[in-house]
Amino acid sequence: MMDVPLSAWLLLDNARRHHHRTEVVSRLASGKTHRYTYADLATRAHQLMGALDVLGVDPGERVATLAWNSYRHVEAYFGVPCSGRVLHTLNVRLSTDELAFVMNDADDRVVLVDPDFLPVIAQVAPMVPGLRHVVVLDDTAGDLVAGALSYEDLIADRPEIHPQPLIDERAPCGLCYTSGTTGRPKGVVATHRSTYLHAMGVSSGAGMSVGPTDVVLPQVPMFHASAWGLVHAAVGVGAGLVLYGGGLEPEPFVDLLEEERVTIAAGVPTVWLGVAEELANRTNPLRSLRHIVCGGSQPPRSLIDRFQRDFGVPIIQAWGMTETSPLASLAWPQPRMHDWPEEAVLDTARTRAGLPIPGIAISIRDADGDEVPYDGSTMGALHVRGPWVASGYLHGHGAESFTDDGWFDTGDIAVGHPDGYFVIADRTKDLIKSGGEWISSVDMEAALMAMPEVLEAAVIAIPDDRWLERPMACLVLQPGAQVTPEQVRSHLEAHGFARWQLPDRVELITEIPKTSVGKFDKKVLRSRFSA
Repeated sequence: MMDVPLSAWLLLDNARRHHHRTEVVSRLASGKTHRYTYADLATRAHQLMGALDVLGVDPGERVATLAWNSYRHVEAYFGVPCSGRVLHTLNVRLSTDELAFVMNDADDRVVLVDPDFLPVIAQVAPMVPGLRHVVVLDDTAGDLVAGALSYEDLIADRPEIHPQPLIDERAPCGLCYTSGTTGRPKGVVATHRSTYLHAMGVSSGAGMSVGPTDVVLPQVPMFHASAWGLVHAAVGVGAGLVLYGGGLEPEPFVDLLEEERVTIAAGVPTVWLGVAEELANRTNPLRSLRHIVCGGSQPPRSLIDRFQRDFGVPIIQAWGMTETSPLASLAWPQPRMHDWPEEAVLDTARTRAGLPIPGIAISIRDADGDEVPYDGSTMGALHVRGPWVASGYLHGHGAESFTDDGWFDTGDIAVGHPDGYFVIADRTKDLIKSGGEWISSVDMEAALMAMPEVLEAAVIAIPDDRWLERPMACLVLQPGAQVTPEQVRSHLEAHGFARWQLPDRVELITEIPKTSVGKFDKKVLRSRFSA
């Protein structure tokens, strides 16, 4: 067999040669729509490679992006790593101090920035001594940042084909930082090899099932874990790519899904909760949508059920982390379930973290490091390994998360089932230990969000003199809805929770705080209510 190095170049070159007429459609933050083909994308990505040469960016140096999802961002996804540099996607929701930290930690040399974020970069750039160039992703650079360059001016007149550099498949390709829910964010470096293999895993039937006949809309920020690998996968297999930039508004987002005949979309549960309300006002919506991939946190059972029942679209739950590139498993039903009632498929497959993609191995271990039985009830610490799983963090941080026998300790608590599926019972730090017994906040949240009055629910531990910890439920209600603590506890009892597991407190709040990637930020709630 030929020993062909695996790299991001292979993904882009396949699109350039064989899918050059397939479109990339961007709904920009301004509300305008931009469309061009993979031929255009490839040309401009090659021009960016030449522009980085002109700027004197050496192979292996970091080029950052601070940008919404858009065609120019896709050009950077390929132009930067395919020229031998390393793409560092910056989270647009970080504070200026956090941005300065990760840019210095990564040693970024160039930043490509959307005009919307120029005021932020104007504050951050003086805090990053190694930063040499600010490039504005626009026709003009403006005057907010001294010495800034216009992206369009920079790539203009560059050659349309850049010679392919010699890239070791194990060389760095992309850099993304964890969300830093426990201390400072840590850098995860993907290689060209891992990026290519992850893209193939994402496109496979065991992954997100992306092929040349599909049109894909990743409503996952491109700054977050490489948009779950969907951009690389779509370009690699020649699927149509649709991008929504700026803050999400359900009405134009659904318009985009319908007008561009999107077949696969992906996003966190909060995206689909808002979209469901918009879809309820439409007749025969989403006629082209084949399935939705939902990750980031466990989607409520009621949400999965609603999309299948009311809109005819299955939600496929996915699990992964920045450290797993991020896709590791999806909750596809198995062939034996084809004739099952949907309720049974929900219980057995769709509400679980899923089945690992081939190449990903999981190990669920007890406190002594021994594997627990996959009996559907025994909890253990979830470990994972595979060709697109990190073997360490940048600069050696967080070494305690990597075991001597070559596994990554995810910090999740999981339960394995005899049929091969596994379930995330909780994050280690979110489990509630009451009187020596564990209570899963994830299970309780799922049950609470099945109440018709409840829009969102987060369950946290609060200190207790007798039991050490007790659960507290924080609820955001549907507009106009009312609910009492007694009704909440009765509902949980009816859904299988023992009396000792029921929350001692129920707090009605207007909003559950979110992390920079849209997950419930329980550390903020714990700080607020645990005093």
